[in-house]
Amino acid sequence: MTRRSSIGVWFAVLLALAACSKKEEAGAAKSTPPVTVSVAAVEQVDLPVTIQAMGNAVSCHSVAVKAQVEGTLAQAHVSDGQEVTRGAPLFDLDDRIPKQRLMRLKADLERDLAQLENALGKERRQAALNKEKFGSEEALAGLTAARRALEASVAADRAAIAEAELTLSFTRIVSPIDGVAGRLLIHPGNLVKANDANPMVVINQVDPICIDFTVAEHFFATLREHHAKSPLTLLVHPNRETANPIPATVIALENSVDRQSASLTLRARAANAARRLWPGLFVNLVLKVTDRPGALTIPAQALQTGLRGPFVYVVKEDLSVESRPVTLAWEDKERAVIDSGLQTGEKVVTVGQWRLKPGAKVEIASKGG
Repeated sequence: MTRRSSIGVWFAVLLALAACSKKEEAGAAKSTPPVTVSVAAVEQVDLPVTIQAMGNAVSCHSVAVKAQVEGTLAQAHVSDGQEVTRGAPLFDLDDRIPKQRLMRLKADLERDLAQLENALGKERRQAALNKEKFGSEEALAGLTAARRALEASVAADRAAIAEAELTLSFTRIVSPIDGVAGRLLIHPGNLVKANDANPMVVINQVDPICIDFTVAEHFFATLREHHAKSPLTLLVHPNRETANPIPATVIALENSVDRQSASLTLRARAANAARRLWPGLFVNLVLKVTDRPGALTIPAQALQTGLRGPFVYVVKEDLSVESRPVTLAWEDKERAVIDSGLQTGEKVVTVGQWRLKPGAKVEIASKGG
C-alpha cells in the first residue's frame, strides 16, 4: 500500500468517527428531557407601593400620677387595671389640716375687712373736717396710709385663701386623661409625699393607641417626600393576626436615623375602641407609601441574583428559556416591581430556576399570572 492510499484510509476513518460522534450527541440532545417549571405572566397594574415591617403598640399618652401636696392617703377610688375617664377621682388625701387653715384664713379676711371699713370711715370723716378747715393734712395722710395698709392686708388674705383652696383641691387626685390604670403603688393609710420619686399609679391611654416601628434608612427620602404631601397610612395586624387589619395613620418620623441599625423609627396612631391593641403588643404592619400606576409586576420568587445584578428566566415561544437582566424598582415578600427588562404578557419562571441555564427547554407544569 502506498503512502497516499494509507492517508486516504485514515482520513475516511476519521470522517466515520466524527459522523458517529455527531449522531451520538444528537441522540443525547434528543434524549435530554425538558425541565418542569412553574411560570407567571408579567402584569401591568395600578399598584400601591408598600413596606412590610414589624413594631410594637405603645401608649400615645402615659401619665405617672403623683401628689402635689403631702398627706395621708385616706381613700383610693381606683383599682388595678381599671379604665378611668379624665377628671374621675383616683385618690383622696386627709384634708382636715388644709380645711382648718382655710377657715383660719377666711376669719383673718373678715377681721381685716372690718378694720378696713372702720379705717375708711375715719378717712372720710377726716376729709370732711379738712374741707371745713377744722382738720390737718397730716392727720388725713396718716388715716389714708392706714386705709391703704388694710387694703393690702385684705388683698393678701384673699390671695392666701385662693392658695389654700387650691391646696385643698389637691387633696383629691383625679385622672388627667382617659386611659387604663396600672397596678396601684400606694394604698390607704400610707403617707404620701408631694412630687415623690415613685408615682401612686401610672395611667396609659389606650384609645387612640400608637404604633412604633422601624424601616431601613434607604426609604427615608421617599417616606419624607410622600408624608409631606399627605399622611402615610398603614394596616396593622396585631399578635400575628392575618384577618381584619386595623387602619392607622403615621403621625411622626423620628428626627434622626439610628446609626447602629441603619433604620428610621416612625410612629402611627390608630383608633382602638375594641381594645385589639395593647401597650407592648407585637404587631406586623403594611405601610402604604404611594400608588404606582401602570407598574410592571412579577412574583418576587421569580427574581434571581447574579454577578451583574437581578435577572429572571423568560420562557420564549419555543419553550426555551432566556436569562434576562432587569431593573428592580420595588420589592416586598410577594411581588416585585420592574422598571425595565420585561414586557407585559411575557412569562417568567417562578419555580425550578436552579435547574435552568440559558437555552434550556422547559415544560410548564402550572401557569400563574
